[in-house]
Amino acid sequence: MNGWKDWRQRKKGLLSGSSLPDNGRKRLFQITHLNRRAEKILTVLTGTVLTLICCLLAERYARGGREEAIQTLGAAEAGSVLVIDYHQVLPTEQDVEAAQAAGETSAITLAAFKEDLAWLMEQGAGFVLPGELKSAVQGLSTLPSKAVMLTFTGGYESFYTVVWPQLREAARNGGTSGAASPKGCVGIIGAEAELYSGSVEKEIATSRLSWNQIRQLDQSDCVEIASQGYDLCLDAQEWLKPVEPVGRLSSLMRLLGLSSESKRDIAKENLLLYDSAVGKDALTMGEKMRQILYHEADAFFIPEGCGSDAADEALTQAGIAMTFLAGSCDGALENQEDEGWNLISGHDSLKSITRLLRPNEGSLSDIAAAYFEEP
Repeated sequence: MNGWKDWRQRKKGLLSGSSLPDNGRKRLFQITHLNRRAEKILTVLTGTVLTLICCLLAERYARGGREEAIQTLGAAEAGSVLVIDYHQVLPTEQDVEAAQAAGETSAITLAAFKEDLAWLMEQGAGFVLPGELKSAVQGLSTLPSKAVMLTFTGGYESFYTVVWPQLREAARNGGTSGAASPKGCVGIIGAEAELYSGSVEKEIATSRLSWNQIRQLDQSDCVEIASQGYDLCLDAQEWLKPVEPVGRLSSLMRLLGLSSESKRDIAKENLLLYDSAVGKDALTMGEKMRQILYHEADAFFIPEGCGSDAADEALTQAGIAMTFLAGSCDGALENQEDEGWNLISGHDSLKSITRLLRPNEGSLSDIAAAYFEEP
């Protein structure tokens, strides 16, 4: 028993250095002191290296962030995408008439939208979202043949109540038949989402998405959220209207002999206001999306008549990877030069992407069949 105690006492003395001679204790202290200094030096060096890495990453992001990454990873093999733009999709003809009376002239019925989806799937459309276009440009993936993107402008609540259930149902049916699953990209307006997140009367023909609904959509595999800015686009169409001078300005214009064409030129100059403000508006919307969705949008829907190189540049500086022009329809597609039919080959091809507006009359096959014809 005494031997066990003696052994424990000797071990304790060795660890503390008390049982060592003076020169032994001094050497043990020096070794321990050196080890601690080495640990401190290693910690400082590690911290310095990590700090330098963080600074380099921050500098790279400040110089271009996502845009620089897109350019340095390389472009994908060229491919095309047909972008079809919808606004309101409503259950009945009466709802469509109400939407048209409120100014949404391109509203269509749910039955027409179902026919569009069925026809696209029969044609073998490969549905994509903006994030997949970005990935293809980065060289991380390839576009499917006959790539099609469905966009929904305006952030209407009908996307949540009418379109989203149809996309999910078509995806389930497509999963059993082997067809590609349809997807949709919906553009939202921050100020409208704020308004309809509160206590406000809603009508199916005019109501917009709330932030709660947007959050649910954002978590869906068949939906991507695009930005239409916070509130700038609500005034954009007012800027584009021909100026109707009154009072002294009207008298001055008559005195100078300015025509109605001159008035339209003045309206065009108002676009400078949009170009100068769109970047800040996009940043405001991006901050709002980060607070609620924890990410920003890759795509930005530019209002009708407001597309320009200056607007694209301002949005690029705000971190927007791609921009879409307002949808238009001037008749049936014939070739790649028609609006809606886009060649995707590199970073620049993600700017000012054109869209084919789905008219509220006729069928989608009447205007888009050429895209699916064999070359």
